[in-house]
Amino acid sequence: MFTFRTSITLAVMTFVVALAALLIAIQARSLRAATHEAASAFMDSASTKSLGRLQGELNAIASLVNVLATSSSVADSNERSETGPAIPLFKAALLEMPQMDSIYAAFDNGAWLQVRRTGDLSEDQRDRLRAPASADVAISLIRPRPGGDLPMRRIFQDRQGNDVGEIDLWKYGYDARKRSWYWQTLRSDRPYVSAPYLSFSIDAPVITVSAPLRGKVPGVIAADLKLDTFSTFVQAQRPGQHGTVMIFDQAGSLIAHPEFAGLVESAMTHPSQSQLPSIDEINSGMVASVVRRSHNLDHNEGLVRDENGQGYLFRLTKFTLGERYSGSILLLAAEDDFVQNVRRLQFTGLILAIVVGAGFVPLVWMFGSTMSHTLKRITAQAHQLQTLAEPSLAPVTSYIREIHELGSTVNLAQRAIWSFAHFVPREIVRGLIDNSISTTLGSIKQEITLIFTDVQGFTTIAEAADPDMLMRQTSRYFSVMTEAFLAEGGTVDKFIGDAVMVFWNAPHRQPDHVARACRAALAAKAAGERLNVEFEAEGLTPFITRFGIHVGEAVVGNVGSTERMNYTALGNTVNLAARLEGLNKQVGTSVLASEDVYLRVHDQFEFRAFDAVVAKGMTKETRIFELVGAST
Repeated sequence: MFTFRTSITLAVMTFVVALAALLIAIQARSLRAATHEAASAFMDSASTKSLGRLQGELNAIASLVNVLATSSSVADSNERSETGPAIPLFKAALLEMPQMDSIYAAFDNGAWLQVRRTGDLSEDQRDRLRAPASADVAISLIRPRPGGDLPMRRIFQDRQGNDVGEIDLWKYGYDARKRSWYWQTLRSDRPYVSAPYLSFSIDAPVITVSAPLRGKVPGVIAADLKLDTFSTFVQAQRPGQHGTVMIFDQAGSLIAHPEFAGLVESAMTHPSQSQLPSIDEINSGMVASVVRRSHNLDHNEGLVRDENGQGYLFRLTKFTLGERYSGSILLLAAEDDFVQNVRRLQFTGLILAIVVGAGFVPLVWMFGSTMSHTLKRITAQAHQLQTLAEPSLAPVTSYIREIHELGSTVNLAQRAIWSFAHFVPREIVRGLIDNSISTTLGSIKQEITLIFTDVQGFTTIAEAADPDMLMRQTSRYFSVMTEAFLAEGGTVDKFIGDAVMVFWNAPHRQPDHVARACRAALAAKAAGERLNVEFEAEGLTPFITRFGIHVGEAVVGNVGSTERMNYTALGNTVNLAARLEGLNKQVGTSVLASEDVYLRVHDQFEFRAFDAVVAKGMTKETRIFELVGAST
């Protein structure tokens, strides 16, 4: 069981800790919401920049090919040569739009002209073209032969337009008329944006933007957007250090991916593949989970976790480029990239809460100590209710109203019970307090030992004495008698004029109640004799006391009415004890006991026997014995 000081300290500290935890939780929730807002803003920015860049580059290329599709230098003849007017036109277009990898025109007779920038290619891609180190532009030209062969000549020029190399590829095997961008454009007779695929000549991922020629010969003009550089740009916009951006078209073909180079390399090991891998081929992990849960949704966002339990915010949004080309952009933002400051603030808040809580401990302990001391004093006063000790003059006070009122109430109760014990036997009061004595009417039959006392010639003394002096003398006399009886555990039942009625073995059991009564009678007699010496010295008439002692069964309990009752003893045993006191006058003794008393304690006390007598009001003879003293 805890003390009040410990309990109040634990209670307050529990409250402080709970409050601190609640505040930290609220702070964490607020900061987490702010973190999600920050991550969402980053994803908005990455999405806007990535899609804006893709849409802007595709729109610019589409505008260019639409303009070139009407140029007579391209659309009026399918006879191509190394010095044709279309070449400088294509070179100027590449300079104007650096996002383009190449621009080319294909004709229905199999002729093909391409101008490609080589300065931006990787070493591997330049090796595939067999480009000299000084080459800045590669011009590829296919002129069909009468037998249907499509030999290609590739001419390399430096920045100044000077030829720096030339190769002839007699069996190159490229027929533009079989490429999807070509026949899709002619079939729809409108501009076309292809799905991502690997370029035939350099195995680089590209998207082709094409338009039908609007001149004298049928054909298609097209330009390539190189996706590896675009994917690098997109990943630079990722939300957070560990974020990811993926873009794929309506067919699922990847346009941008954090591992784009690896996917390209994988595609290059399978020459039969004509396109880059699809988003549908990613069948595990967070990406697959997000794609599955976003099926048939134009927009979806939420939280997903990787295999290590790390949380990622995701957003998948569909977009449209032009009339027939659409796709989706998927963004993943790692929570840890945005919650570092949150965790630092949480840790700081935790440390602050611990420090504040630790600071409260001594204050609460001091407060609890003060309260505990006050309550202990009140508890001590409450304990005195049971011991019937004299109450202190001043109640226990406190600055706390309820405790102050409690102290005053306990002090008042102590005074009331202490005062009550002066009018009712203390054993009765104690029994009422500890509930060993009932407060309802009723009685039981049990054995008790009784003493009745009386002052010899009290009526004559009272007639001659001053009433006030008599009252004081009687009170002194009763105090001495009562003290002797209480010392042996007797219950002083009542004062009847100058007489006293005392009994033992009730309300609490006393196995030696007969011996107690005998000792009490001898002690009271001796105390009365000493008091009479004082009375005579003061000129007062001495009080000669006579005692009657008897033991037997009596009815003991609450007698009276429900409004006023008295705990007392009734019966023949009580009457006989009173008669024994009166017999002292006849035989000239001071302390008379019945035969029942004698038989119980004759081995402990000295008695002098008398003849049997019939007491007043009795029908049977009773042997009587004078109690002389204790055995030596």
